[in-house]
Amino acid sequence: MIYKYLLKITSIVAIFGFYQYFAASSTNPEQQKKLDAVIVNVNKYCGACHKVPSPTVMPKKYWPAAIKAMVDIADRRMGANTIPPEIVKDIKAFYYGSSPETLDVLPIHKDTNQPLTFSTTELGEKSPLPLVINIKSVELDETGNNQFLISDGERNEVSILTVTKTDWQETLLTEIPIASHTEVIDYDKDGDKDIIISALGHFPPSDKLAGKIFLMRNTADGKYDKEILLEDVGRITDARPVDIDNDDDLDLAVAIFGGGDVGELAWLENLGNGKYKKHSIVKVSGALNVSPVDLNNDGNMDIVTLISQEYEMVVALINNGKGEFQQAPLAQAPHPMYGSTSMRLVDMDGDKDIDILFSNGDALDLQPDPKPYHGIQWLENTGNLKFQFREIGRFYGTSIAVAGDLDADGDMDIVAASWNNYWQDPARQSMIWFENDGKQNFSRHNIIHEPQSIVSIELKDVTGDNQLDIIAGIFRIDLWIKKFAEKDNNKEQKDSKITEQEILLPRVIMLENQRTTEGTKFSKIN
Repeated sequence: MIYKYLLKITSIVAIFGFYQYFAASSTNPEQQKKLDAVIVNVNKYCGACHKVPSPTVMPKKYWPAAIKAMVDIADRRMGANTIPPEIVKDIKAFYYGSSPETLDVLPIHKDTNQPLTFSTTELGEKSPLPLVINIKSVELDETGNNQFLISDGERNEVSILTVTKTDWQETLLTEIPIASHTEVIDYDKDGDKDIIISALGHFPPSDKLAGKIFLMRNTADGKYDKEILLEDVGRITDARPVDIDNDDDLDLAVAIFGGGDVGELAWLENLGNGKYKKHSIVKVSGALNVSPVDLNNDGNMDIVTLISQEYEMVVALINNGKGEFQQAPLAQAPHPMYGSTSMRLVDMDGDKDIDILFSNGDALDLQPDPKPYHGIQWLENTGNLKFQFREIGRFYGTSIAVAGDLDADGDMDIVAASWNNYWQDPARQSMIWFENDGKQNFSRHNIIHEPQSIVSIELKDVTGDNQLDIIAGIFRIDLWIKKFAEKDNNKEQKDSKITEQEILLPRVIMLENQRTTEGTKFSKIN
């Protein structure tokens, strides 16, 4: 299923742009023959690995380098000169000649009817380079305090952030190389809560076999023994405990994002006595997550995943109950620049089935500027593994979108954050929310412009007033890119760590939802 909102950037429009560049109005038979041949080659070679992109997805000046990068990948995968040089020349001419000088600019949203007010509180310790990758609301003990697991890529650690009656406290749980996701569950069925931690192991994206899965086994008195369940694989983005083979123990569904030509979706079979066996489901790089769910209601746990990179698609892996899976593509973006970033399974329309909320906003690839096709959307479950694309809104650099009843009116609203935006413009937002009218029509509202660059959100009633508050993790990808660019430009620099003299920035913030008891009026509390 093609994302209908973006149909204008399918290969059909790419061909139209090609006609424009090559003066298709000409009636010269030789020109027409040349035109037809180039159109065939654009679709043949550009569509060999992914959807044929339209020239409109990127500004003109970036296309020659992008085509070169794609040719280099083709040569690496299939051999030198897979695409003949004369055809490469034609493809470059097509994309350069048909693409715009600049992309369209999303309009500034002027929020004249904001029904909610939020106050911002900085939580935990600060950092000169905040790289909080994931925040997870958890209950690790019986105290009743709100607790959050913080996966910090700059510190290479996972910490526990706890709110008490008087303050917030952050304590180190364990050191982990670029932790990406956490899950809390009684994994060994001994009556206490263990923690599963996924780790990328390396930054930036690469094909290094740095991924690991850790089990923090709860021993007693809040102490944990660390075990490695999986290693020597590509960078891991997600691991979820689930009984895949129906043998009454917990296995693990695993998303190995990897990088380059490394990556896969897999599951880790629990053999008992601390032994595990990895089963590959499909070899593909770019998997962002794995979400277990019985999608076809047959009693077996399936997996839904969002795959980014060149594929940009939502896929269901249908389980036969024995750990064998059949792929069922649910939706695919029209081009590889789409930039998928997050996915959540949630009943968006209240009809008691599972829909799919997802976002796109990754531009850290061929051309780093925010894109007007970034944003938030959902797939409505219409039954029999069929899903209908539904638009929510466009938002530069959308890194994550989560659903919750923010205004307490009985339906699912959406909170979304950005990590790639025109931050120099104070009218651009790092976090927004979409108000649901109960019929899945959404109205956008602004929340904050700063802190910039947020990639993780949890909705939780932290203050105990029966209103969902927002806990958000700051991930300053712009500062990270600058840091390593400076390192590359100064080969004599031996220590790339940021000095203590640099400005300390918040790593985690809370946005307190200040809806009053009247339910319709909101005021800021000092």
